[in-house]
Amino acid sequence: MLYGHGLTVGIAVIPTALKLSLECRIDLLFLLDSSAGTTLDGFLRTKAFVKQFVQAVLNEDSRARVGVATYSRELLVAVPVGEYQDVPDLVRSLDGIPFRGGPTLTGSALRQAAERGFGSVTRTGQDRPRRVVVLLTESRAEDEVAGSAHHVRARGLLLLGMGSEAMRAELEEITGSSKHVMVYSDPQDLFNQTPELQGKLCSQPRPGCKTRALDLVFMLDTSASVGPENFAQMQSFVRSCALEFEVNPDVTQVGLVVYGSQVQTAFGLDTKPTRAAVLRAISQAPYLGGVGSAGTALLHIYDKVMTVQRGARPGVPKAVVVLTGGRGAEDAAVPAQKLRNNGISVLVVGVGPVLSEGLRRLAGPWDSLIHVAAYTDLRYHQDMLIEWLCGGSKDPTLTLTWAVTEPRANGQASLNPRLPFASEFLFTFLNVCHVYGTSEQWNIHESVGELGLTNLPK
Repeated sequence: MLYGHGLTVGIAVIPTALKLSLECRIDLLFLLDSSAGTTLDGFLRTKAFVKQFVQAVLNEDSRARVGVATYSRELLVAVPVGEYQDVPDLVRSLDGIPFRGGPTLTGSALRQAAERGFGSVTRTGQDRPRRVVVLLTESRAEDEVAGSAHHVRARGLLLLGMGSEAMRAELEEITGSSKHVMVYSDPQDLFNQTPELQGKLCSQPRPGCKTRALDLVFMLDTSASVGPENFAQMQSFVRSCALEFEVNPDVTQVGLVVYGSQVQTAFGLDTKPTRAAVLRAISQAPYLGGVGSAGTALLHIYDKVMTVQRGARPGVPKAVVVLTGGRGAEDAAVPAQKLRNNGISVLVVGVGPVLSEGLRRLAGPWDSLIHVAAYTDLRYHQDMLIEWLCGGSKDPTLTLTWAVTEPRANGQASLNPRLPFASEFLFTFLNVCHVYGTSEQWNIHESVGELGLTNLPK
């Protein structure tokens, strides 16, 4: 128990000290929510976490400099970045940081942190360490955060967010990526986040496709067979995927279609010009129930969404991502092929322990299907989906190399696996290989090309 301000406050026992290290060169500012919404108990918990973290990862060889700021109505830089090089002194300085109460003005605090949270010394290029703000909050912002967070990220700062599960969507909006968010269901689980935070601070951002031009439509099965709870899992997954793209009319446009008792455009390609607007609209998409028809929904996208009149841009790669449990997909293969024949890639995310035959026909090409065992597992397949979308401007060519006992039968075949007859050819080819007793080698090459088949086995 901790006593102070005339209150008795329960604080979790901090786990046995971890022995980690923070070897990367960074300037790190912990931004602690000290508003009334977080409460004194929550504020003291975040202070205790910061103490645990610096004791676990800092030593005399660390190249990290740490500071702490708190906020409610205004930002208070309680411990300037780099003021304390001695860890015990830094830990003792945290004890004197008071709880302030007041409104939760997170957006304002983020802007102020970028402007004065790292001191007045201006260094550029390789001379400047990586600057990171770790936001710890358990209270929803009472001001606008999307614009402020974009301002901070545009200045080259990395934003990481930590909070309760209820804060996930807001923290994703602030940080710009689900990978930059750490949440917990039990407040005491905050103290188990030290290793994950240490890893995120020193990890190098991998190249992505945030700036890739793309017209992207998500199509969600909201029929009764899915249910409202699983639909919520779909929404969370789509929000996380949308965070991976730079949404604006010149780069990536995003649309959303839902289907169940009817087909409805939740929002079109040209109606949500910012990522923040897209994230809000995904959260507001309706659950329809009833019996769904994936084929009808795909035709709706073809006729009323992926059109120039509704914002689709000529010459820009186009993709439709279908999330479904599989029921109602029996009529979808022909509409899906209609989209593909008009240059629109279709990827199917099929959820459930067993994939239906209708879902396999809908997916068509062998590389256009992601099988997920349960809706709660969707988040584990985000990287695969993003990789597929990022590579969508180049049709992969499947190269088959074989060697048989007769030299004249050696050779190579290349084909575009997204062509409608590619899977049929692959099946025939493997049967031929089996007859000839061949050994196959598989390679995927990122190249564009027409179907070319040469030196097929005799």
